[in-house]
Amino acid sequence: MLVALTVTLIIFTSAYFIYLFWQIIAWLSTPTYNPSVKEFKTKVSLIIPCRNEEQNITNCLFSILQQTYPASLLEIIVADDHSEDNTEKISRDVLEKSNVLWKYILVKDTQSNKKKAIETGIKESSGELILITDADCIASKEWISSIVSLYEQKHYKMICGPVAITNESTFCEKFQGLEVSGLSLLAGAGIFSKTPLLSNGANIAYTRDAFEKVNGFRGIDDIPSGDDTLLLFKINKQFPGQIGFIKNTDSIVYTHAQPNWYYFMQQRIRWGSKGFRSKNYINSLVSLVVFVTNFLLLVVGISSLVYFTPNSAFISCLIAKFTIDFLLLTCATSFFKKQNLLFYFLAGEFITVIYMSWVGLVANFSRYHWKGRDY
Repeated sequence: MLVALTVTLIIFTSAYFIYLFWQIIAWLSTPTYNPSVKEFKTKVSLIIPCRNEEQNITNCLFSILQQTYPASLLEIIVADDHSEDNTEKISRDVLEKSNVLWKYILVKDTQSNKKKAIETGIKESSGELILITDADCIASKEWISSIVSLYEQKHYKMICGPVAITNESTFCEKFQGLEVSGLSLLAGAGIFSKTPLLSNGANIAYTRDAFEKVNGFRGIDDIPSGDDTLLLFKINKQFPGQIGFIKNTDSIVYTHAQPNWYYFMQQRIRWGSKGFRSKNYINSLVSLVVFVTNFLLLVVGISSLVYFTPNSAFISCLIAKFTIDFLLLTCATSFFKKQNLLFYFLAGEFITVIYMSWVGLVANFSRYHWKGRDY
């Protein structure tokens, strides 16, 4: 049995290594975008879905109000998904002092989630380009300008942007900083290589026309997550080759890490819960390769220790995985200027093997807790 598992591990680790190597090459081949549009003409509707964000919404809105993008072409819509704190009062206090067109909308659907909030915001919006971020995020003052510049030059139906963790202090937060940097790289590399597999709802834009032509979230609206990646798949299917990634440091959106391992795992189970719903065979295949590689590393490693069996093939697979992961994260942290996080790489790799094995097993079957709700 151990021999069969080891042979399977070699096969999946090889596939894992080849895929990530391909994505690293794609990332390095992705040109850095330098915005050149000076006079904008696109009306932008920035939608901020939120729930119980009284501690974060002020910083988020301040970063939006400091944008260099013309206020006459921007509207801000805060879509409140049944907040039970002071999110509404704080938001109104900030926005009432601004010179930007804004709306604060209360989602009425009792069976609500983030997609319902976004959908409600879009219905109340008037912009040609829909821009989405989260209420716990901040961005540089050139964020909107850089995205719209790319849109007006390339006329993409969807634009995905990089996301990074900010103010990491604990090991848990630094681990998330490393992982999110790597995921942003994979999002950009996948789009550049014409096999988009990832996007982050904290930094995503799409045209109203594209959203309407794919019927919005219809067909994926019965699950809480997927407002980003599942929508990416729908738009890519309808408009192949018309999705772009903006590789530019001014376009980075910064978010906070989950405060502890419990909330981290709840978030990752939430992300993984949409796995069977992607209807994207490449995504399913890559997810399977990633899960099986980590799971077999854990199983074969434990088995070799229990039976005191020297296993050079296992060691080789472990080294191969760690090597390609390190190369990927070196590229990612270089872009985000977070090279100091590589100090935590080795410990993070062992945690990744364990947590991804667990999440891969339970994500599509386990309940999880998020934003005061059980799913």
